Amino acid sequence: MGYRMIVISNTGPLIHLAKAGVITILKELFDEILIPEAVKVEVVDRGKDEGFGDAFLIEKGIKDGWISVVSNPPGMEDIAEKAGIDAGEAAAISLALQKGYLLLIDDLAARRFAAGLGLEITGSVGIILKAVIEGKFSREEAINTLDKLSETMWLSMEVYKEVVKAIRSL
Repeated sequence: MGYRMIVISNTGPLIHLAKAGVITILKELFDEILIPEAVKVEVVDRGKDEGFGDAFLIEKGIKDGWISVVSNPPGMEDIAEKAGIDAGEAAAISLALQKGYLLLIDDLAARRFAAGLGLEITGSVGIILKAVIEGKFSREEAINTLDKLSETMWLSMEVYKEVVKAIRSL
């Protein structure tokens, strides 16, 4: 097959895409989705404890083998403390730095930190755009998904309008 598209995901995109009902778009867009153990603990273990339905959808992705849980990278606690981000974000950022893979992350502070380290990043909204570009979503499906995302994550009206405009222009 040649080039494999592997990504590392933080908690946010997994939760947001699962709540929007489109978590499986990740397996259509990427060959492999890696999550550090800290992200699995946040999204699946704590999510199930709190009864969140999205936790079960993400766990199914792990059981079905298209989401792979990997060990937490060393030094993530230091990064979390210095950057003022949580353990899952620090683990995902550290892993992306180590491996050089695209990082899926939504939290603004963590995105800024990751971008400052030179990482290639995208988030839930970027995934929706990629799905349209690659023909996995129609424009209408993408806008409907964006509407669902806006109910589960914070999107400014400005960003929302820009994304709708971008979807329509594709």
